Amino acid sequence: MGFWSIYSPDRLDEAEQRLMDFSGVTFTKIRVEISTGNFLYCLKCGDPSNPPMILLHGYCGSGMIFYKILKALSTKYYIYILDHIGMGRSSRPSFKAISTYETECFFVEGLESFRRAVGLERFFLAGHSFGGYISGCYNIRFPQHVAGLLMLSPGGVAERPLDGDGRSVWESGWINKLLLFLWLKHVSFLEIMRKLGPMSAKVMKSYMNGKFNLPKDEFEAVTDYLSQVNVLPGSGEHGINYILDFEMWPYSPLCKRLHVVKTPIAFFYGDHDWMVSDGGYKTKEMSESLVLVYIISNSDHHVYWDNPVELQEKMHEALELMSNYKH
Repeated sequence: MGFWSIYSPDRLDEAEQRLMDFSGVTFTKIRVEISTGNFLYCLKCGDPSNPPMILLHGYCGSGMIFYKILKALSTKYYIYILDHIGMGRSSRPSFKAISTYETECFFVEGLESFRRAVGLERFFLAGHSFGGYISGCYNIRFPQHVAGLLMLSPGGVAERPLDGDGRSVWESGWINKLLLFLWLKHVSFLEIMRKLGPMSAKVMKSYMNGKFNLPKDEFEAVTDYLSQVNVLPGSGEHGINYILDFEMWPYSPLCKRLHVVKTPIAFFYGDHDWMVSDGGYKTKEMSESLVLVYIISNSDHHVYWDNPVELQEKMHEALELMSNYKH
C-alpha cells in the first residue's frame, strides 16, 4: 500500500477481532473465489443446519458493522456475512461499468457467483443501505433463490417526488459545489481519504464522532475497522455515481421494479432516518405479495447500531411471517 497509507493487515485483523468479541459469536473466515483472481470475503456464524441468510453491508462498510445483531440472528439462521466485490475485505478489481445496468451487474453477478460457489439453493437475503439496493437488484434477477428479502434502511428504493422538491444530504454553499464537482467527476470521498495518508484515520473518526451512540471502546473499534478497510484500493465504491444522483435519488428506483416478483419483502427504517420510507410503502402498495414496513424507534440510518434490540426483534417477526407465507 506504500509508506503514506495507514493500512496495516494486522491492525485490520485486530479491529475486526474486537468487533467479533463484542458480538459474542464465534466466526469462520473464508475467501470464496468467484472468478480468476477475484474473491469475496465472508464470515460465517451459527448452526449450519439452520436456514441460511446472507447479510450485505452498505457503502463504505464491511461485514462486521452488523456485530450488534449477529448473536440474536445466528440462534435461528446460519449467517453468511459477505463483503461486496470491490468493497470491504473482498478483492478490488478495476471498476469498468459506465451505466446503472452495468453497475448492478458488477455486484449482482458477484453475489450469484458466490451463491453457486458455496452451493446455496435458497436463502434469506438482507442488506443495509447500498447493500439493500444490491439485495433488491439480486432479487429481481434471481428471485428463485431468495426465500425472503430484508431491506435495512435501503438506498435507491424511493423515486424523486413529482413536485420537484429534492433533498440534499450535503451542506450548502461552496462545500456543496465542491462535492457536486467531485461527484460528477466520479471522485469519491474515499479517494480523498487515501490521499490524506496518516490523517485519514482522524478524518474517519471526525466524521463518525457524535453521529453514533456507541460505547467508547466499540466506537474506537468501529472507526479503526472502517479506517483500515476504506484505505484499500478503490473499486466498487465508484459504482455509487451510476446508481444515485447527487441528491441521493436513484436513477432506476426499486419501488418500480420490486413489485413484479413474488418474494416476500420487509423494510426497516429508523424513525429519524434520512433514507425516506416512501419507497417501502410504495412497494407495499404496488405489490401483490407480502410486503412489511417497520419503523425502528430512536434510530437514524444505522438501525443496527442505534436500536439493535428492536431491530432484531422486528427482523425475527418478519422472518417468521415470511417463512409461513404461501405464494
